[in-house]
This record gives sequence, structure tokens and C-alpha cells, in this order.
Amino acid sequence: MSRRQVVVILHGPSGVGKDSVVEALRERLGIHRATSSTSRPPREYEEDGVHYHFLSEREFEEKIERGEFAEYARVYDQWKGLEKRELLGPLARGQDVIIRTDVQGARHWRSVLEGAVSVFLMAEDREALRARLINRDTEDGVSLARREAELEAELDDVAHNDYVVLNRHGDLEKAVAEIAKIIELERANPKRPDVRLREPVG
Repeated sequence: MSRRQVVVILHGPSGVGKDSVVEALRERLGIHRATSSTSRPPREYEEDGVHYHFLSEREFEEKIERGEFAEYARVYDQWKGLEKRELLGPLARGQDVIIRTDVQGARHWRSVLEGAVSVFLMAEDREALRARLINRDTEDGVSLARREAELEAELDDVAHNDYVVLNRHGDLEKAVAEIAKIIELERANPKRPDVRLREPVG
């Protein structure tokens, strides 16, 4: 069977372990994580090209004018978006691509990226998610309440995904293996259309 590249749209609630899954898939499969660009300055711990591609306001707007973004938006007086090269470059080199996003991003990518595979990553239950958020010690009371409210929107989106994968606490390898199997199946799926990017919406 022919081997076609796959674009995975991965999303799920905060605390479910999306970053850990993505890093494990990169090590296991060599999958390319699509890295977004932003016009905000990097934080102390952030590296250019790893966490984001950091651009000046002028650089970002020039790229918009040249049509280099697959999607972009102005958020809190700063630009944020994903350049086409982050998708099309790796695909042309024979790499699969993973887009790690939130529920709004997943809805957007499903509408503009034909042939992509949408995967929802879920924990055991709400209490398990809440415990993970508390244990990682990055959320104050207000932030935790907001994360819990966002969970409802995430759960409402479950039915719109191609796959749902359970990431149980302490069993990351099982979730990674399941997504790796999904990628393998979708590479050979004759019913999946080739990846095609529609015009970006700013």
C-alpha cells in the first residue's frame, strides 16, 4: 500500500498531557510539531523555533501580506498564527505533522485543512483532570476555575473528532502507542483525501 503523509490535529482539556504525548510521538515517529509564530517577545524560558517563532510586528505583517500564513489572528494586541511552511514543508519532505491546539483551534483546522485526522485526548474523568491541574502547580484559583469552565466546551466537541484516545495517569506509553497506530492506519486509508489547505482566514 502507498504511504501518504498524515496531519494530526491533537486537542483536549488542559492538564490531559498533550505536550507529553507530542514529545513522545516526536521521539518515536519523527513527527513534526507545527510551531506557531507570534509577535510578542519571548519569555525567559522560551526558545525561538521551539516554543514559537518570534517575529517583530513588522515581520509578521509582511508575512501576512505575502500570504505566508495558514491562519493568523490579532489577540490582545499581538499577532499569532501558523505559517504554511510549518505544514507544507514537512509534508513535502515525507514527514507527518501534528498540530497541538485547543478546542477553538481544532474547529478552525477541521474547517480549513482537508484530509487531516482529528484526535481528542481525554483523561479518565473530570476529577483526574482537576487533580493534574492542581498537581502541576501552575494554576491559581481563578485560573483553575477558568480551566474547568473551558472543559465543558472541550467535551462538547468530542463527537466531532475522528478518534478519542484515553491518556490515563502513569500510562503515557499506551496513549502514544494508540496514536501511533492511528497514524499508521491513516497513512494507508484510501478513503482519506490528500491534505489540502484552503485559503487562510485572518
